[in-house]
Amino acid sequence: MLLLGVALIASCKKGYFYEGINDDPSQLKKPIPSNLLPSIIQTTGYAYGGDASRYAANFMQQVTGAANQSFSASRYAVAADDVDNMWTAGLYGGGIMNNANSLINIATEMKQGHYAALGQILMAFNLGLTTDLWGDVPYSEAFKGAPNLQPKYDTQEQIYTALELLLNNAITSLSQSDGSPFQPGSEDLLFYDEDAKKSDLEKWARFAHSLKARFYLHLAKKDKSYYDKALAEVALGFRQGENARVLFAGASVTSQGPWFQFNNQRPGDIGFTGHIYDIMAAANDPRLAVYSDGEEGLGSLYGSEKGVRIYLMSYDELKFIEAECQFQRNAQDKAAAATAYNAANRGNLIRTINNDAYAATIEKTAGNITLADIMTQKYISLFLSPEVWTDWRRTGLPALVAPPGSALGGQLPRTLPYPSGEQRYNSNAPRNTSMLKRVWWDVQ
Repeated sequence: MLLLGVALIASCKKGYFYEGINDDPSQLKKPIPSNLLPSIIQTTGYAYGGDASRYAANFMQQVTGAANQSFSASRYAVAADDVDNMWTAGLYGGGIMNNANSLINIATEMKQGHYAALGQILMAFNLGLTTDLWGDVPYSEAFKGAPNLQPKYDTQEQIYTALELLLNNAITSLSQSDGSPFQPGSEDLLFYDEDAKKSDLEKWARFAHSLKARFYLHLAKKDKSYYDKALAEVALGFRQGENARVLFAGASVTSQGPWFQFNNQRPGDIGFTGHIYDIMAAANDPRLAVYSDGEEGLGSLYGSEKGVRIYLMSYDELKFIEAECQFQRNAQDKAAAATAYNAANRGNLIRTINNDAYAATIEKTAGNITLADIMTQKYISLFLSPEVWTDWRRTGLPALVAPPGSALGGQLPRTLPYPSGEQRYNSNAPRNTSMLKRVWWDVQ
């Protein structure tokens, strides 16, 4: 699928290059930033709405595995081989982060600072996803090619420092002219402005601030001062109606929606039943009509072949972040939390069904809002998003019960196993222990 029509030489070994072995004469030898950008964006959407989405959705009971690896995932038994493709072909190897790193380096060398900034934001997004799935991961030595085929694993604390630096550098670069006549245009699949005929760099900057808010929220479990840091970024993030979303037009096999493609190729592997459907049905939630087809199949919002949008981050997620921060910070403000929560619900209803009438049914005030209200509605709003698993690990909400016969003794998973290729070929890879292993920010 998709992977990398404009890629650099792809690797056959877990994140890195064998010099010359995979030298494909059909590939570009000297790619330029405008060639690299669209593939990085599209494959980011595919990874986020594909493998990463399916594991999180199984763990968080937004889907139920019925056969093959999905059956095992729903019972919290994921093997090292199961995640190898997502790691190697998707995130490392000849995949997204390798190409984002190339975009940053090539754009910097060519003095196209705004392209480099977009590469930094995309790197931060994917690196953040990777560390939240696994914990410690390669970064500082990950893209050196043949000179280092066994990169060290940076700690998650170091990774989060790198995320902040990437986003800060991008924001600074986007706030000023880079002096280049070459600027992002129609190849920008996230924020191209049709009217202005150019990329909307201000939206990219707001995306970066929104990601900072997301990452700061993750760290608040370790230190409550991060709630205030996240709120400062919320104020600079997405405005009403703004979203970072990748369109899958479905004009060909390579542009089909990720969930449609999986269900079409592996019919019967996943059933669209579980906790989320039960609570939505009980509440008469109108979004259920686009989440489900009513017959244990995926609904039109994400299950269609054409016109599917995978949201990397949305305005409604940002408002849920604001609501949680206002509720959880030391200087708790329940009125502000309720205002943000109500705005998040309206935003999500407009985004999903283009009708916010149901918002009145779930509206809250300073007098009755709870953390469970915020996290349950965020769980529903971020349907099939990997972020839902991170939210559960941080808060324990919604309250989920492991299915009978699950592999973790009645507990839910807190991390993925490291892929088999890393176990075989990188002596620096941590040894797999248990999916109950906690990542650095997931303190008890």
